Amino acid sequence: MANRHINKHYRSVMRPWQKVSLWIGGTVFAVAAILVALLSIHNWNFARDTIASIASSQLNREVRIEGSLSAWLLSTRPRIRIEKLVIENPNWAENRNLAEVESIDAVLNLQELFTGDLVFEDLTIDRPNVAFISDDKGRTNLRFGEAEQIAAEKTTDDGQRKTPSLPAIRRFTLRGGEVYVRDEVHKLVFTGTVQANETNAAVTNEQAAEEPFKLEGEGMLNGEPFNLQVKGSALINIRMDEPYAFEAAVTAGKTRGTARGQFEKPFDFGMIAASLSIDGDNLAQLYYLTGLALPFTPPYKVSGDLRTGRQEITVRKLNGKIGQSDISGEVSVDIGTERPKLVAQLHSKSLNLADLSPAFGKGVKTDSEGEAIDSAAPGKMPPEKMFPSYQFEFDRLRSMDADVQLQAASVQTDRIPFKSVNFHVLLNDGVLKIDPLIMTLPQGKLAAAVTVDARDKIATSTIDVRVSDVKLDQFKGKDKDAEAPFDGVLLGRMQVKGKGNSVHDVFAHADGQVNAVVPTGEIRKAFAELTGINVARGLGLLLAKDKSKTQLRCGVAVFSIKDGNADVAQMVFDTDSVLIRGDGKIELEPEKLDLDIEGHSKRPRFLSLRSPITVNGTLRKPAVGIDVKDAGKQVGIAAILGAAVSPLTAALAFIDPGLAKDANCAALLAEAERMQVTKLAMVAK
Repeated sequence: MANRHINKHYRSVMRPWQKVSLWIGGTVFAVAAILVALLSIHNWNFARDTIASIASSQLNREVRIEGSLSAWLLSTRPRIRIEKLVIENPNWAENRNLAEVESIDAVLNLQELFTGDLVFEDLTIDRPNVAFISDDKGRTNLRFGEAEQIAAEKTTDDGQRKTPSLPAIRRFTLRGGEVYVRDEVHKLVFTGTVQANETNAAVTNEQAAEEPFKLEGEGMLNGEPFNLQVKGSALINIRMDEPYAFEAAVTAGKTRGTARGQFEKPFDFGMIAASLSIDGDNLAQLYYLTGLALPFTPPYKVSGDLRTGRQEITVRKLNGKIGQSDISGEVSVDIGTERPKLVAQLHSKSLNLADLSPAFGKGVKTDSEGEAIDSAAPGKMPPEKMFPSYQFEFDRLRSMDADVQLQAASVQTDRIPFKSVNFHVLLNDGVLKIDPLIMTLPQGKLAAAVTVDARDKIATSTIDVRVSDVKLDQFKGKDKDAEAPFDGVLLGRMQVKGKGNSVHDVFAHADGQVNAVVPTGEIRKAFAELTGINVARGLGLLLAKDKSKTQLRCGVAVFSIKDGNADVAQMVFDTDSVLIRGDGKIELEPEKLDLDIEGHSKRPRFLSLRSPITVNGTLRKPAVGIDVKDAGKQVGIAAILGAAVSPLTAALAFIDPGLAKDANCAALLAEAERMQVTKLAMVAK
């Protein structure tokens, strides 16, 4: 009795759970049956519009499947086939679709899919036509969704850009593909065809082994013919743990580049290793290929080892020539930030100084409208001008950042005997700084700091140049054996600030000052006598090539610059025999000289001409003469020579605070002026 009671109670307790279990089991079975039935369906045309609508919503772009949609999902090798797939472009793009594909046939790796990886065992694409379009506003048809979605697509969680990487493909066949590219920013139009077909019966096994993958096409880049060829090794039976070899050749106008290397992992564009070689007429033209604002240069040829990473592209063992200068080092581009950043450590065993001049706009060839001809070698500058007038496209500077250092162990130059050149260039958010720029002479150096603020349409430039301990006797002109006309140590400083997109415009509207001082030294007697002006003796010494010298007790020259006019504020040179004074101005916009130099003898002269020496002409071609029409100009010389010690002291302090404490130069000049004023006053009586 007891056992029957227990069993009856047990059955009464279990019956609800049994009902639930049966209901759940039945539901699962029904769902499984429905799922199996769906998976066993091959014709998915009933869901074609729904799937296209979902894709359109995700891409924010119209997607259509105009052909049939088939699937074989109930298999260890799931297969999907889409026919006549169309993806439209946004409204702003030209009248082309982003993609038109005749058919896509994909076989998935089920085991990899269960582990979360998308791997195609087989992918066949027939006659795809794709168009990649970018406009001059920076918009591209490869960005999908709203602005917030675009930013999320471009960067990782830490705010860095993603490097493109395709899913793994074991076997890939591409038949009759066409690629169209139009990039307004980089002035590129390109149409190409691509083949990756190991199964086409029309291609023999030997041909497939030689050229299993090939992309080739042509177009225009910045108005110049553009050609691209890429060849790759066989894709059949590709292994994901082995590199994939390729060769590429690009020709754009007179720029040529080749690369031979491998993808470290197939279809991973962030892991490429290749040997790279590039040559052309001008590095600036690479802007349209790379997006980097490189300087104007003479013809160049460089090579190196290219490596790409997730966030960086690096060229190691860089070696080659730019103009007559050798170049070596390492260059990298950080592509993981909003603006690409170029970082370079460069060295030169022998730098030809003239090879740097195109970077400052000197000798850049232009067309009839003044636009730079990027693909042409730098031409010659007009002989009458010193400041280059080329208008730089500073908007390029706002598209990238840079940190570049160059060290040149020796320098080739025709005029100034520089021994070495070192400079450091920093570019950040449209502000370019060259600091320091150090040019070393055998005796002395020139150090400069330059800032170009290009954040506005018209750039603002600040230039600060210091000349330290430069021995004047090292400047002998073209004749290296000639005796230098001056001996002594030159110290100086120039500070100017101006607006403009060319070197000429900056100086044409500049404000600032230029100070120079020679605390002590020697000068050829012929030059001192001519400024005296003892014509017979001065000309006689010059004609006789007399190399005897007179002591230069001190010399100071001060120019005050306002709106492109450099007025002489102070110009005094004190020698044993003559006190030399200067007056006048330099107009920097026309580069015109208008200077008077007068010498006042410290002792009576038998034959002297009371006329100043004039310096006219241009900065590049000065003309020296005697102003015979202005013989009475010295009548008011006492007023002209009334310079106090304080302005000279300020001029010395501007160059070097230590000079202001040097009593010799300032005191001697003041003493010489007072003596001359006293003597002239007595003569006037």
